[in-house]
Amino acid sequence: MNKPLLLAAAVLALASCAPRYNPYAPKPDAELSCQEILAEIDRAQSARAEAGRNRGLSGQNVAWAIFFLPGVLANEYTNDQVQQAADQRIATLNRLYAAKGCS
Repeated sequence: MNKPLLLAAAVLALASCAPRYNPYAPKPDAELSCQEILAEIDRAQSARAEAGRNRGLSGQNVAWAIFFLPGVLANEYTNDQVQQAADQRIATLNRLYAAKGCS
């Protein structure tokens, strides 16, 4: 009886600690102004930096290692996914910035 409850608590804890990054702007990329593109690049870089801080020997991973060892793997995977999404978004935004002739 306690095992399903413990598993549910662990899954909930995993989901709450992982950084989140939604790579989409409130409006389509083609409608973004140069300043909005720069703001989106900043947002993506911030998400990437936060995910980088949570990798390796971070406080999150140490806590996961103490309380729930598979959580370390899930945390590393999630942070890796956030970094990849941010890298792709930054590349897309940089191409858009150049295509619009922003300086």
